Amino acid sequence: MFSKGDSMKILIGITCALWATVAFAVQPNPTLTPGEICTPNNPDFVGYRYAAHVAYCRRNVTQEMKLQIAQEYGGIPQSEWPNYEFDHLIPLNAGGDSSITNLWPQPIAEAHQKDQIEQQVFDGLSSGKLTQDQAVQMIREWIAQH
Repeated sequence: MFSKGDSMKILIGITCALWATVAFAVQPNPTLTPGEICTPNNPDFVGYRYAAHVAYCRRNVTQEMKLQIAQEYGGIPQSEWPNYEFDHLIPLNAGGDSSITNLWPQPIAEAHQKDQIEQQVFDGLSSGKLTQDQAVQMIREWIAQH
């Protein structure tokens, strides 16, 4: 059996481990990350995709942008960045852009889950079964549920 002191150390250790796991877990802040759509005026604009004529911007996320986003989302230290994907709220494949207002630090496990809905959006846009508005709505609904 553990002594009172040992039990307290174990409890503190577990509490710290749990805190470290969730301390920086975030949802996109609608003020910081409302989501942005690519336009032909965007310097990262490449062209149009799909039958729906969705503007496509290339990925352009700099280290400076990541530093700003991490700071705005509670000061996530760089040592924690491997636990996150600096993800596009509106994915590039749905016509999102790489502006600060479309990026947020998504916990990596959740980012892998979001990849599934992003694939569905891509498939729907590619096949002509989804409009861009429908694709963006699917993404927003998925985020709201997670």
